[in-house]
Amino acid sequence: MAEPTVTFSRGLPVEIGQIDRELKKLWEQAEGSSTRASLMNLAVYCDGETAMIQNTELISSFTADHACRSIVIAVEPASSANRVQAWISAHCHMSRAGEKQVCCEQISFLLEGSSKGVFPNILFSHLDSDLPLYLWWQSEFREPLEAQLRTWVDRLIFDSASWSGWREPFAFLNDSLKGSRLTLCDLNWTRTLYLRQALAQLFDDPVNLPYLDCVQKWNATYAPGFQLTALLFVGWLAAQLGWELVEAGKDLFVYKSASGQQVQGKLDQKEGAPISECVLACNDAVFRFARDPGSDFFHADFNLPDGCERHYLLPAGREEKIALLDQELMQGGKHRVYLKALLAAEPLFER
Repeated sequence: MAEPTVTFSRGLPVEIGQIDRELKKLWEQAEGSSTRASLMNLAVYCDGETAMIQNTELISSFTADHACRSIVIAVEPASSANRVQAWISAHCHMSRAGEKQVCCEQISFLLEGSSKGVFPNILFSHLDSDLPLYLWWQSEFREPLEAQLRTWVDRLIFDSASWSGWREPFAFLNDSLKGSRLTLCDLNWTRTLYLRQALAQLFDDPVNLPYLDCVQKWNATYAPGFQLTALLFVGWLAAQLGWELVEAGKDLFVYKSASGQQVQGKLDQKEGAPISECVLACNDAVFRFARDPGSDFFHADFNLPDGCERHYLLPAGREEKIALLDQELMQGGKHRVYLKALLAAEPLFER
């Protein structure tokens, strides 16, 4: 039997001033069969009503493992009307005990016309008590975040792979970090997590570790649309290994290692995973990490000078937005390694 199709809508329309009252009524009607749960506030800023409905579907999946109040705010600045519409809904999932449903609230807003100054006011007036606030910004950054947002937001989530340009948005983010407690959570950086872990894990081996100090060449292959993903990965390599950039072309790079040795690098573009291959070469030693199309694993192949060969199979993670978001929220911390990699990658942007 075919599985039923689930259609996601905007929810129950409500007046702005009646949101709390209508949410209370919603839970009163469900009393006994479900319980409300929330451990954080997840706010989503997106462009247009279509994106609002798409995010409703994503949040429905997200709340199966993360109890939260979600606040989706969609903007349509080109609209001739200046108005704000609101909807409420609940995402319910059966508890592990199977006795009752655990439900999470969603409040959705559509801001038409000029929304400058309106967005933070709507967001802050509908937060769930003093729980942490995670803001997922799905548009490009066209100016630094407002002071209110810098003060209240705990984690700022975004995906730099979707930007049309990189230098300006990252400059705005740097301005936003000044005097704030923001933690930047770039889902594009999260895409490189399993590859970074694979390299770090295998070079923890005392037999392999010395070869990192004498890397002479490297090569990485990225998919169309994921050039910045590759550049962030290159920035991580350079920052962790102490390489100093000497020259950068379109896809060719020259670094100087901490020992003064020249390190040549090259990026290639090819259909496949965001980063489908990375090769490091040192004298007669070659270390290759590759991911086949559709595979959930990296094949790690080491060829050492004494003729020894080693082969490993390591997890590569998933690429769906919900999987990246799950992985990102599990990491925690201040992402200082990301900031170091970003600093090393910035000279490579828009060369």
